[in-house]
Amino acid sequence: MQEPLKSFYDQKYDHEKGNSVIEPIRPVKTPVTRLEAVVRYFPQFFKGGEVLELASGDGIVAQSLIHSCQEITSFTATEFSLPRLENLKKNLRDSRLRVMVADAENLADDELGQYDAIIMVALIEHLIDPLGAMRNIRKLLKPGGFVYIDTPNIALFTRRIKLLLGQFPSTSSLNEGLTTYYGERVSLYDEGHLHYFTYRSLSLMLTQWCGFSRIVRLGYPSGRIILGKSIQHFLAQLWPGLFSEVVLLAYA
Repeated sequence: MQEPLKSFYDQKYDHEKGNSVIEPIRPVKTPVTRLEAVVRYFPQFFKGGEVLELASGDGIVAQSLIHSCQEITSFTATEFSLPRLENLKKNLRDSRLRVMVADAENLADDELGQYDAIIMVALIEHLIDPLGAMRNIRKLLKPGGFVYIDTPNIALFTRRIKLLLGQFPSTSSLNEGLTTYYGERVSLYDEGHLHYFTYRSLSLMLTQWCGFSRIVRLGYPSGRIILGKSIQHFLAQLWPGLFSEVVLLAYA
């Protein structure tokens, strides 16, 4: 990770120092956020074993899955942002959990080992070289293992409408990528999102360029639930490329 980006993320998450333990997310039948989605879908496909999460953030995914997925024998949570790393070490106390510093674009397999599943939630869009990173991440999987990836869908129907109107469909900010959701000026354009994916583009990249054997597409409604939760959940399952963020499993 280049130094300007690391400095940005250290400053962005500096306010999280000393945060108290976060309550785990409980599984729900109809997820409407990326966090609810990983807690809902990951245990359905995970057959047991060792899990690696890249860019664990505040630890909410690790905390939630370790509570809801008894098949996990060990869970390695990683971060390269120092404030978040400190919080992970403080808050993740389960005996199956360990915390490590790691940069998804500079992974050492001799230090990390191999895993039955890898989780990447809201990460791949921040990587400078997602092609190279995913090739290396593929090497960390045991035979039959998978990577769970969740990233914004640039082809989501609301973003297609913005493009039709001549607006930039920013995925982590407002005002053409220039204003944060809190009304402040961004420090990095679109809050550091460097790449934009569709289901098709990410699936082709992973299978044709990064060595993954097959893709399983999932889906959930996200953002403003304009059409109602039940209807948008049905549409997200039926046509995820239009009505869901990109969430998929990539198998070794």
